Amino acid sequence: MIPLIIILLFIMVFFVIGFFITKALFKPEAGVPWREEEGEVLSFFSGRNTLEGRLINKEGNKGTVIFAHGMGLSSHYYRPEVLHFAELGYRVFIFEYRGYGKSTGTFLSFRDVVKDLVASASFLGHEDIILVGHSMGGYGVLSAIDDLRDKIKGVVAYAPFRSPFTAMDVCALRMGIIGRILEVFLIPFQYLLHGTKANKSVIKSINNSPVPILILQGNEDKEVALDGCSVVKKSQLLHNPLSRIKIIDKEGSNGHVSIVRKKGSQDINEDTMAIVDGFLYEIRP
Repeated sequence: MIPLIIILLFIMVFFVIGFFITKALFKPEAGVPWREEEGEVLSFFSGRNTLEGRLINKEGNKGTVIFAHGMGLSSHYYRPEVLHFAELGYRVFIFEYRGYGKSTGTFLSFRDVVKDLVASASFLGHEDIILVGHSMGGYGVLSAIDDLRDKIKGVVAYAPFRSPFTAMDVCALRMGIIGRILEVFLIPFQYLLHGTKANKSVIKSINNSPVPILILQGNEDKEVALDGCSVVKKSQLLHNPLSRIKIIDKEGSNGHVSIVRKKGSQDINEDTMAIVDGFLYEIRP
C-alpha cells in the first residue's frame, strides 16, 4: 500500500511540474488589439474554452480562409495577410487559441492548435474553407486535414514543423542541458494530455489529403530548418500529387519569420504572397 501511495505522489508531482513548465514554455506574448471597424468579433467554444476571433469581409464570395497564427504571436500580427485575402474576395476568419488574447483557457500543447482549428471550422459551418497557417499554425492546418477533409478545399502552410516532439527537441537543443532536463517533464506531460496524438506527424495527413496543399519553407530557417524538424526533412515519404513544397531562397524572405514578414516591414511579403496567390487561383472552382 505504501509503495502505491509513493508512486501516485510521484506521478502527481511529475504532472504538476510538467504543467507549470509547459505553461511557461507556451506563454503567449501580449497581443495588439484590432481596430473596432475591422471585421466582426465572433466568439465560439472549443471544449470548455471560449475563443475570440474576427471575421473580415463577411460578404466575400471566393470561399473562407481560416488563418492559424504562430506560437507566441497574436492574430493581429497577421493583419496584413488577413486584409490581403479579404481584398482578393475571401471571407477571412482569424482567431486566437485558448489562453491567447481574450480567449479563455490555458494553452498547453501543439495539439491544442488542432482542436481549436477544428472547433473554429465547425463553428463557421462553411464547406469552402482554405486553411492557412504559419509555424505552429502551419503544423496545425496540416494536422487538421484529417478532421476537416469534407470542409476544406485547400491548405497553405508557412514554415510548418512535422511533429510536436521534433519541434520541442529543437528548442531543447538550443537550451543545452537545461533543455534536456525540461524534456523529461514536457514529453510525458504531453502524453498524459493527448495520448498517442501528442506527437502526431503531419506526413500521413499530407499523404491522405483529398485537397491541394502548398508548403513554403525558407532555406535559411533556423527554427524549422530544412535538415531539422521541417516537413522537407522527410519529403521522401510524401507521395500525394496534390501536395507541393516550395523552397524559398530569396534573401530577406527565406527565414522562419521573414517568409511571412520581411524584417522591418509592416506589410505582406510580396515574394511569398505571389506564390500563395497563384496557388489560390489554381484551386478556385
